[in-house]
Amino acid sequence: MSEDTPKQSVLVISADTAVVEAIVGGNTSDQTFSARESVQAALSEPSLFENNAIVIFDIDSAGDKISDAIDQAIKLKQNDPTQVLMLVGEKEQLNDILKSNIQPLVYRAFNKPVSPNQIFLAFKSAHALHGELVEKQAAGEDIMMVGPAENRASVDSLAEQRKTNPAIYAAVGLLALAVVGFLIFGGGGEEEDTLVIDTPTEAPQVIEDIEADTVSITNELNQQAATALLEGRYVSPQGDNALEYYDRVLEIDPYDATAYEGRKTVAEALRTNYQTLVADAKFDEALETIEALRKIDPLNIENDKLSDDLGKSITAHVKQVRATGSEDEIAQTAAVLERLDSDVEGSNSAAQALKAEQALIAKIDDALSKGNLIPPAKGNAYQLVSDGLKGNKISKANSEPRVKELSAKLLQMANEKFAADDLEETAKLSALVKRLNVDRQGLADLTKRVQAKQEEIAKAAAESAKQASAPVAETKPEPPKIVPAKVISRAPPRYPSRALKNGQEGWVQVAFYVNTDGVPEDITVKASEPGSTFDSAAVKSVEKWRFSPARNQTTGLPVRSTQITTKVQFRLN
Repeated sequence: MSEDTPKQSVLVISADTAVVEAIVGGNTSDQTFSARESVQAALSEPSLFENNAIVIFDIDSAGDKISDAIDQAIKLKQNDPTQVLMLVGEKEQLNDILKSNIQPLVYRAFNKPVSPNQIFLAFKSAHALHGELVEKQAAGEDIMMVGPAENRASVDSLAEQRKTNPAIYAAVGLLALAVVGFLIFGGGGEEEDTLVIDTPTEAPQVIEDIEADTVSITNELNQQAATALLEGRYVSPQGDNALEYYDRVLEIDPYDATAYEGRKTVAEALRTNYQTLVADAKFDEALETIEALRKIDPLNIENDKLSDDLGKSITAHVKQVRATGSEDEIAQTAAVLERLDSDVEGSNSAAQALKAEQALIAKIDDALSKGNLIPPAKGNAYQLVSDGLKGNKISKANSEPRVKELSAKLLQMANEKFAADDLEETAKLSALVKRLNVDRQGLADLTKRVQAKQEEIAKAAAESAKQASAPVAETKPEPPKIVPAKVISRAPPRYPSRALKNGQEGWVQVAFYVNTDGVPEDITVKASEPGSTFDSAAVKSVEKWRFSPARNQTTGLPVRSTQITTKVQFRLN
């Protein structure tokens, strides 16, 4: 059965609710279960076996007679020979059944009280066996034939033997008898006593040989696991790590103490390594560690605590790296969160924030490279940087180099405009450089030269006035021509929550002046509708507007503007 094939279900047949609850309730995997109180009830529902691979049969549900349990086990295999049969019961009764003629039909047997973990360990190989039986049946092979080569028999013939002689104990062969001891596993974590079986004189040697081979295999696997532990190969690479080696040992011998202790050592090493991975921001590897711990110890609530801790650690790290981390650290963190694929609570929002920052950085870099630097051009670098800083959408590590680059480019443009005697554009660009607050010395030098130029222009204008002939009649001098203030950015108003809730719309007419720094001042409300509902929101909005200040066209100096009146609209759409 391929990995893409849906996992088949497991049928538990038991009238003992404690057995059912121990197996079904103790399940921590994606394995699905169904349960019935008796074999008769299960066989009356053929659909139960359509997508089922394993049958766990509690022999006590058949009554007090061992013979009845044997007969019902045969019926289960007659009904569907692809089903992998596991038995649950008291050790003495299981011993009797497995010495009977149905022993070849039984895959595993478990003593009461049942140990769910021991049963679950057998599922992987049991599912594989079911897949093989299904494939053989589809290929036309007779899977009704069971037992070792020297004593092969069909399930139907075993049933007939039971009818003619219910007490029969078939000679199932030395190997099959030896396997009985391997089939039975103790429950409740108790040590299993040695199973005593009456066999021909040759049997002990065969049993000893098989046990010796098993010990040799498990010893080799345990040694490979120990080597993997020393080399730090706890759960990877696949097929060559400590956990997989120990699991293979336990599939062969669920009582192997070395493997059980080894799994605990792997878990301890993983928990220690988890803290290191989180400290190093290797969150994807930390998640793999948690998943491995859940496999080793699925009922340990500490695993959920680690998962919660991982989400909090991711959030804290992203906040820290965006505040003080380098560009490389931010990029590395984004790559790690991308590999997590939102598997951890908190990683999704953190990943989205970093993705949004990466997208904003790309836009800023594109605008800088294309020379799209200032308003009103769409997507200009100045507006992108300003919005990113105001909304905390860009980290310090990513903003600082780009702000410096933008400031240098704007200062260069301002110097070029000054060289061309365009003092108005020089002033606009200088105001933007001032807000970026990076190259203060360069801006101060330019400001001195602008002031000197303005004084020179004013002096020349005064000399020209002196040389002009006096007018015959006294006339008033013309007022200086003022270039009006021009808006650079206009912040939208915040809709009052009460008005929004009530579905109100309206407008506010405000009047204000623009000072020499391009900032609105002396803001007053001239009129509004309805009442004063929107007055405060309108004033706060205008306070955030920014202008290129009004200028004396003669001197080029910034001046306070005349009063500006505008209407701020509030519309629900």
